[in-house]
Amino acid sequence: MGLNNNVKNLMRCVADNDLQKAKQYVKVLVASDNTQSNRGFCNSIKTKLEAPSANLMELPGDLKSLLKMEDVSVSFNENRYYLTERERQVFEQIHSASIVNNQLAEMGIRYLNSTLLYGESGTGKTTFGRYVAYKLGVPFAYLNFAHCISSYLGSTAKNLEKVFDYVKKQKCVLMLDEVDAIGLKRGKEDVGEMSRIVIGLMQSLDLLENDIIVIGATNRLDVIDEALIRRFSLKHEVEPLTETEALALIKMFLDDVGIPYNLDELCGYAKGHTKQSEIVNDITLSIVKMLKEDSAFMLKSA
Repeated sequence: MGLNNNVKNLMRCVADNDLQKAKQYVKVLVASDNTQSNRGFCNSIKTKLEAPSANLMELPGDLKSLLKMEDVSVSFNENRYYLTERERQVFEQIHSASIVNNQLAEMGIRYLNSTLLYGESGTGKTTFGRYVAYKLGVPFAYLNFAHCISSYLGSTAKNLEKVFDYVKKQKCVLMLDEVDAIGLKRGKEDVGEMSRIVIGLMQSLDLLENDIIVIGATNRLDVIDEALIRRFSLKHEVEPLTETEALALIKMFLDDVGIPYNLDELCGYAKGHTKQSEIVNDITLSIVKMLKEDSAFMLKSA
């Protein structure tokens, strides 16, 4: 049997030691195989490829504990993510700004395509950032500010400097999680280290190139420095899902996994659950239980 183009491209990537691109072609091959006897194998490979930890890109040693760079072109499964109309509008604005930014760059004009997401924990702020990177075809760089804070004087600022020195050379979506851990409001007489860190962060943002998209996330918009907030051209509150949206997410996820469900039971569950991360975790635990007990799948209503 001859080799098709996808197999040839996969072999070429392996020979060139391009692991990230090789995984993309493996995903294409798995999706195109409709052979019943290969179904279990293909599903297993697909699950492994979609695990975020399996698609982390190699970083310099001094950044591995601070920054995560993910190839979401392989790991993000759009069929298991529910995009609300509210977030769809935000994505469209980010996308439009990225197109305009390319034109501005040609004119030598620097402009930061930045969005600050705020709202309750678990509503899907980080997942939305991964979705943006997936749709725009760029890596997802994740920085949790809480992990950058050091008890040693000056180390926090150095950690941030190292991260931004690396990221500004990459075309990516830069996710700044828990912005409130660093970007606290400064008092008029505040000249301490945290104040200097906030100033350094703003300066680093100002120096980023146009092709980098910044998405900040916080649960505490009220405590963030006003000058830092102004660095984000778009501010958006990520709200919990409505009952209808929660039901749509559950159905999307189960349909993609290929597990049958009772619609009445799903409606009962959706009434008491409105957070994307909570719903996905509950579905996953239910599937694990089903596989262990080898019984019919059923989500318990709230």
